[in-house]
Amino acid sequence: MSKELSRAQIKYLVAMYKMDPEGKGLRSVSLCRQLDVSRPSVHAMIEKLDDKGYVKKEFYGIVYLTKKGMEAGKYYKEKKSD
Repeated sequence: MSKELSRAQIKYLVAMYKMDPEGKGLRSVSLCRQLDVSRPSVHAMIEKLDDKGYVKKEFYGIVYLTKKGMEAGKYYKEKKSD
């Protein structure tokens, strides 16, 4: 996997993958609760992950992992399980 991701970004991708393994999308507020972080923190991270092509954010707040994001989330989730 790419070395372009920070530990925090990996944490977000794994959490998103666990919460939404089928790619139906999730609300950023759900991610706030899951990771116990503030809404501005989630917003900033989603912007970074969007810029790198790992997520897509709808105007009304639903966040989707892209194919690249799904692959990274799955990879790091399985790697963490080892």
